[in-house]
Amino acid sequence: MAAGTTRRRNATERASEIRDAAATIALTRGLAAISLRNLAAHCGVTAPLITHYEPNMEALVASTFASIAENEIAEVERYALAPAEPLAQIRALIEAIADPARDNVGEVWTDAWSLGRRNESLAEAARQSMDSWHALAIRIIRAGQDAGQFAPVNPERAALVLFALVDATSAYQLVNFRTRETRESLVRETLEDMLDISLTTDGEPAAR
Repeated sequence: MAAGTTRRRNATERASEIRDAAATIALTRGLAAISLRNLAAHCGVTAPLITHYEPNMEALVASTFASIAENEIAEVERYALAPAEPLAQIRALIEAIADPARDNVGEVWTDAWSLGRRNESLAEAARQSMDSWHALAIRIIRAGQDAGQFAPVNPERAALVLFALVDATSAYQLVNFRTRETRESLVRETLEDMLDISLTTDGEPAAR
């Protein structure tokens, strides 16, 4: 190849580049910003080329969200399940969820709920990811109950309440409603009350 020339990307590389661009746009500007124009500008190509590889923007938005959500869930699951004890696991789960480094993913989630009203593929991806979050919480709660560390509440209901609060506080964050500390306390203290545990920040969490 002559000096100063750029190698032409093959079809696989170009498709991957467009998917990566969609993820970058989603995490920095939101799912609604995924468009032919923005993708073309990001990749430095023409809109028709984007259309050649991604003819359906709604499908691309849905798959982009699914990829971002699945990566986050997998990462948090590894972190939360690393400790051996359920008490430590639930604490790790809450710490991971509250990590400010995940704020942009939380914003992508709020986009998904809004845009999913008119994009059924996106709505389905959101429902599947929500089920995965609930399954992780249920797994930890049941393990804690089996170990005699958590109150004998309904695990499915406890998981629903937990993520209803997490999702609500993600929306609150978008408009700076209450402080981060207040929002995180709401989630943590509600979980403590439901499971009759103490999620302390000093040392290992201990049963009440």
